[in-house]
Amino acid sequence: MRYFTLETDHVRLIWEGPSRRPSDPPLIIEVRALEADVTPTLHRTAKAPGMSEQTRYRLLLESRDGRPVALRHPNPALLGDLHALEGGRLWHGTVHFGTYAGRTAFIVWHDERPHLRLELEIFPTRLAYRSDYEAMLADLEAWTVEPALRFGSGVRQRGRVLAGPPDELPGWIARLETALGALELAFRRIAQHPLTDVRPHRCWQPLEAVRRPDAALHRTVQTGGGQGPEVLLAGLRTRRLHRASRAIVTTDTPEHRWLAWQLAHTRRQVQRLAERLTRPDTFTRTRRQALLAMAARLERLQQRLPAATLPLLPPPPTPRLLRAEGYRQAYRIFCWLRRRLSLLGGLHSFEVAQVHVLYEYWCYLTLARLLSRRTGRLLPLHRLFTLSDDGLQLRPVRGRRLKFPLPDGGHLRLVYNPRWGTRALLVPQQPDLLLSRFRPGVPPIHYVLDAKYRLDASPAYVRRYGVPGPPTDALNDLHRYRDALSSYFARRGSGTVAQALALYPYRAGEAGRFAESRLARALAEDGVGALPLLPGATEHLEAWLRQVLA
Repeated sequence: MRYFTLETDHVRLIWEGPSRRPSDPPLIIEVRALEADVTPTLHRTAKAPGMSEQTRYRLLLESRDGRPVALRHPNPALLGDLHALEGGRLWHGTVHFGTYAGRTAFIVWHDERPHLRLELEIFPTRLAYRSDYEAMLADLEAWTVEPALRFGSGVRQRGRVLAGPPDELPGWIARLETALGALELAFRRIAQHPLTDVRPHRCWQPLEAVRRPDAALHRTVQTGGGQGPEVLLAGLRTRRLHRASRAIVTTDTPEHRWLAWQLAHTRRQVQRLAERLTRPDTFTRTRRQALLAMAARLERLQQRLPAATLPLLPPPPTPRLLRAEGYRQAYRIFCWLRRRLSLLGGLHSFEVAQVHVLYEYWCYLTLARLLSRRTGRLLPLHRLFTLSDDGLQLRPVRGRRLKFPLPDGGHLRLVYNPRWGTRALLVPQQPDLLLSRFRPGVPPIHYVLDAKYRLDASPAYVRRYGVPGPPTDALNDLHRYRDALSSYFARRGSGTVAQALALYPYRAGEAGRFAESRLARALAEDGVGALPLLPGATEHLEAWLRQVLA
């Protein structure tokens, strides 16, 4: 089925795919010309469905004027099945998004120049896009942006950036606004006592005003240079006005140039964040307006900065910048903002992400949150994630152990992505999660959990197991995990694996239906099974945790 045809005077792009099903979302597509004299025409098929993950689409890109064309994407792997013919004047093949979902953009090139920008929205097939998918993204934003913003330092009032986490954990926009308030206070201090430099400046001066004549002035006097009326100086006739060096006080210092570059760069970052918030809901509009207001505040700070040249690249910080009152506070705040704004930009780009990775992260964070609630221990948020020096990488730490104490003197331990290599086992094993219970005088009990985004809802599967669930090969993985790790723990005398279960995206249609399914019974009887888990549908995982803690 043809979804759409995109044409200009120079190129034509035809996009085809499977026919529409009743449950398919609508096609969301945006086209923008990247050359001034180009007017694209988009012909959409009325019944074309939206783009979906795990779906293969056919593309045909052809040149209409004989010049070479190309299709490019930030992820070249998506274009691996496209082939060029006729010297690059014709491209054809397929595109498969895998488990990527969200907004993504293709660039159509013509004659080795960007020609068109084509933005599509890819919908997940196993999640309700506008509820489950966006709820998981919102959860990850709250559980990753917030800890990262409080990681290492927090911004307090009176223009100081203090080490250690703050007492409260407001929203990330509120943290940025607090940082801007501190920056404004630092700039008021700078305005009261600005740093200056004294620099020589050659200008026209009367000879009687020159205090320290230099060699250049001596030469012009002797050669008859200068302007104005003639005067007699030391028996030599010369002009009264000459260009001479004069010391002036200027605010165009390396410190003010550093601040000017940081202000301009920070304002651009905030504006880019606001531009990327394009969803029509009220919450997104509120965030966008708050970010635009912050960009306006930064622009006002630029106007209040002492006059200085804006450099193309940031100059290195100077000792005076790190010591002077107001300047050192501004330096620390800009360092804080640079890392956090880079981080936010990276997280917002995660909205075009692999859904199975998103689901795995969300399952881990949800289980950690439930354990925190059940045991009464606050989560050590700074231990959940790893943050690179540039603030661009933020993800759960593989192998990190989280400990939750219990009233009986024991404790629970949750490990994300533990791995047992070939030295421990013949075949390496790496489940998503390992939950262990330790009691005094009792061998530990371990529970293996694996987040499985795949879902089998075929009639044969439902007849066999009672509800949709993970594919049979995923259930086989659970048997392998349980048997291999049980043998490993038994050899080391460190307990046994009681259960291995899959967490999968499913929302039970009828109350109690899952509890009657074969997946639920097998988990209780055989120690291998599955639990459905989605935002707002955590009751089965909570019930399982109550049994673990009993």
